[in-house]
Amino acid sequence: MSNEPSHSASRHLALDVADYDAQIRRLVPYYGDLLREGVAVMKALAPPAPRVLDLGGGTGALAEAVLEALPEATVTVLDVDPEMLAVARGRLARFGGRAVFVAGRFTDALPLSDVVVSSLALHHVPDIAQKTAIFRAVNEVLYDDGLFLNLDATMSADPALTALAYDHWLREMGARGVGEAEARGYFAAWAEEDTYLPLADELAALRAAGFPHPECFWRRGPATAYGARKIPGDAEPMAP
Repeated sequence: MSNEPSHSASRHLALDVADYDAQIRRLVPYYGDLLREGVAVMKALAPPAPRVLDLGGGTGALAEAVLEALPEATVTVLDVDPEMLAVARGRLARFGGRAVFVAGRFTDALPLSDVVVSSLALHHVPDIAQKTAIFRAVNEVLYDDGLFLNLDATMSADPALTALAYDHWLREMGARGVGEAEARGYFAAWAEEDTYLPLADELAALRAAGFPHPECFWRRGPATAYGARKIPGDAEPMAP
């Protein structure tokens, strides 16, 4: 998903939306683990019957995992890509009114929520200033004791460690049948729209947005689960 209305996942990933869920597991290391770890954090920290907002919810894979694991949860899936939302509607139809679908961008007004989650979407935000603004908007719509959780790829501020992370990514793609030339082609194409920021910068942006205690919950290679709780009365002053 993107904060740009023209974003198309099928064009960006060079694959048919119908093949997205199978292909993403070839292209993104530990995708299944990332979802499982994210849901485990939610189960531990979310309030009862949470109202969940899935930013850039795509085909609904994360929303499905949440709805299965938290039977009293409701999830609003927000995405700008109509093709992805159509797949999500079909995927989540069995949950009835527990799944709601909204065509929109990261920068649109967001609904009040107990939990805001995102999976492989916020890397489309091109710089840390814009991402901090989104984090601040998330903070504003979370109820007290609410949770923000982002599941995405992050890198290091050290170029050598970033190179190591890409080598790791290449090996994992190779283990799933993606040749090195094909993998590097994907990296080059994604670089036109994607920004994988250092994890330290992501956590600092959360602090600047009013989350005083951001945390990395799980990380393996570039795959990262990080976020923060909105703790009443414990927020640091927000950056102007």
